[in-house]
Formats: sequence, structure tokens, C-alpha cells
Amino acid sequence: MTSRASNGLCVPAFSTAVLGYLALAIAVTQAMWPVLWILFGSLKSRQEFYTNPWGLPRSWQFSNYTDAFVVARIGDYLVNSLIVVGLGLAILLITASTTAYALARFSFPGRGAVSVLILTTMMVPPDILTIPLFVVLRSLGLLGGFFGLACIYAAGGFGMSVFLLRSYFLAVPVELEEAATLEGASPLTILIHVILPLTLPGFLVVTIIQAMGMWNDLYLAFVFLRDPASATVPLGLLNFFHREAIDWPRLLAALSILTVPVLVFYSLFQRKFVEGLTSGAVK
Repeated sequence: MTSRASNGLCVPAFSTAVLGYLALAIAVTQAMWPVLWILFGSLKSRQEFYTNPWGLPRSWQFSNYTDAFVVARIGDYLVNSLIVVGLGLAILLITASTTAYALARFSFPGRGAVSVLILTTMMVPPDILTIPLFVVLRSLGLLGGFFGLACIYAAGGFGMSVFLLRSYFLAVPVELEEAATLEGASPLTILIHVILPLTLPGFLVVTIIQAMGMWNDLYLAFVFLRDPASATVPLGLLNFFHREAIDWPRLLAALSILTVPVLVFYSLFQRKFVEGLTSGAVK
């Protein structure tokens, strides 16, 4: 009777485990199939892509990757995007971290009004600000350059970054800053050498979220970059869309190339990114 009872208990547990693994396999397949479709499509000829869009390539056309770099100049667009994203992140992290530290630790008149004003900037649709931003950049002589577009990206992510970093700064014990102050450290020194190492997951969360938005942006880059040689990745991909047809194999080859930096960046900082997302719940 004991064996039967134990067997009877094992069968539901085994069934639950099988169903769990089956659901996990379906979820992984659903997530990975678009990536595999892009890879398979990038290795087909244009004729084979239209005749066999879902199957494996019969002849592997690695020349699509060469054409994406040489003919479509994806390498140039990749460098442009890296420059714009790097500048935007540098401006954003410097301004947002100092602002968040001031709101978290300093008491000054109007601190609540400043917080409300920053929060209000997150509620304004970016499309409404296109014309004012265009006029401001033109008057400053920054229209069409990487620095002007990077400033717009940094301003767009400023509000959310400030409130995220402020929550991380508030979790740091004040006693650590008081000890650094007694040693003669300035507020900026405390922020760099005390706060930053303790809140590194928060900085990585802000960096990844904002970098993805800057990397994938098409609308603002299309409006504010005037020179085709300064086009970023999303603008460069428009070259594959012709009036008669779309060059799908080369387009998919370019997409495969452009996903490599994202995958490498996320794989390097995956652990810190997960820690940053879950640290608030753990605390």
C-alpha cells in the first residue's frame, strides 16, 4: 500500500514537471524562432527567400553579409550609432546622477518643486516637442550633428533616470557618507567613490534601458540628422526598402550584424542587470 501511495504521488508530480518543461520549451521556441528566421533568411538569395521564406536555406549565401557592409554601408551606420549612443549616455549619466544625488541627500528650498518638474517632463509626448527642439538646435548650430541628437536623447531619458537613481541612492546608508565627509571628501568625491560602487546595478539598469531606446530610435534621427553620411543604424536600414521591392536577404543580414553588439553588451552585464531589477524587492 505504501508503494502504491508513493507511486500515486509520484505520477502527478512527474506530470507537473513534464508540463512545466513543455511550457518552457514552447516559450523558448516562441522567443527564438524570430531570431532563427532572421539568420536563415539572411543566408538565402532573393529568389529563394520569396519561394521558400520559412524553410532552411538550400544554398548558403554568405555574400549577403559582405554586401550589407560594403554596398549598404552598415559599418558606417554602426559607427555613427555607437558615437551617438556613447555621447547620449555620457551626458545622461552625468546629469542624472548628480541631480538624483542632490534630490536624495540635500535639503534646499524648492526641492519638491524640482521633483515635480522633472516628473512632468516624463508626461509630455515627445512628438509635441519636435518643432521646438528643431528650432533650438538650429539656433545653437547643433542641427544635423551627433552632439545635438545625443543631447535630445539624454533629455528624453533624464526624468526616468533621475527617479531610478534617486531610489538607489536613498537605499545607501547615510553613515557611509558621513564617514567620508569626516575624512574631508567633497560631495562629488562621495558620489564617485562611495555611492557609485554601491549602486552600480542601478547605473547598469539605466544604461541598458536608455541605450536600447537610443539605439532603436528612428523618428528623432530622421528629423535631426540632415547629412546621409551621419545616418544611424535605423536610418541606414531604410536603404534596403526600394520602391519596386525590398531586399530582404541583405536587410536580414544587416539585422543579424546589428544585433551582435546588443547581445554582447547584455551578456557581459546580464548578472548586474538582473540584480539591479530585483534589488528593490530584496531590500
